[in-house]
Amino acid sequence: KLEEYGFALSDASKAIEVDPKYAKAFYRRATCYLQIAKPQLAVADFKKVVALEPRNTIVQSQLTATQKLVRRIEFEKAIEVEGEKNPVERCHEIIAEGQLFEFP
Repeated sequence: KLEEYGFALSDASKAIEVDPKYAKAFYRRATCYLQIAKPQLAVADFKKVVALEPRNTIVQSQLTATQKLVRRIEFEKAIEVEGEKNPVERCHEIIAEGQLFEFP
């Protein structure tokens, strides 16, 4: 695993063009999408694998887990206040400003 997801993504897409029923190519592309933080695209490909191989319980569980991830990301975006800094950035600012501890 050389972590060259761009090449793997391209190869899987080409394989799908050649054979639109090639479940393994959809599976590989889905896992690449997960690795490059595009879970919504991974869900679509996992669904295609499940449609092609309905008895594949491993892919079914990966689909469910990825759908949960997408829902979590969407929820976090929904509750995020516009213009609010993320907590890690705010912590770094507080430390840099010396506001970590207040002394009397």
